[in-house]
Amino acid sequence: MSDEQADVLDPESWIEEGVVMRRLGRYADALQALDRAIELDPGIAKAWRNRAVIENNMGRYEDAFKSVERALQLDMASPRNWIVRGFSLHNLKRFEEAVKSYARAIELSPMGQDGRRAWNNRGAALDNLGRHEDALESYSEALMIDPYDVYAWNNQGVALSSLGREEDALKSFERAIGIEPSYWTAWLNRSHVLASLGRDEEAAESLAQAKALGMK
Repeated sequence: MSDEQADVLDPESWIEEGVVMRRLGRYADALQALDRAIELDPGIAKAWRNRAVIENNMGRYEDAFKSVERALQLDMASPRNWIVRGFSLHNLKRFEEAVKSYARAIELSPMGQDGRRAWNNRGAALDNLGRHEDALESYSEALMIDPYDVYAWNNQGVALSSLGREEDALKSFERAIGIEPSYWTAWLNRSHVLASLGRDEEAAESLAQAKALGMK
């Protein structure tokens, strides 16, 4: 058997191709590659997890939840499986369950990039439940792991704004922008806070910057 033929029959190669296609935004091709990996070996948890990630990206949230549940049946010790499960539940607006999934991921990996992602996502789910103080604690944990996490800084600003702490929220959004000036979401949120503070000219400038960066 040639090396090329061996690759065609290697599920790991198909998983790798699926990840590459996803990063390129070619979700249909990514899903096809993951399905091929699963056809070759349905017992690889990360194939099901990556399939769930792609399905979330495609807006197929129920399918994503089913895929990540299969991943967890195969590997309940993977924090990434629990993170993707939480994200799938979040997309389904099942926020209480999402918080529990992220908490399980944190138990398994409280530090490192998995921990950072779980803390940040847990905060976002708590914000959606109106538990903004609890959300702030989660964002603080994420930022302790990685003080350059622009998403955590932005989300912290949203929570602070929800609590009426506009000046503090402004600092968070500006910290996110300082780390990643092209992050239009932070510019947009900054404009909202500036408007609420009566700083209308600065708010307009911040909104214009968000639009220039491709605000959707």
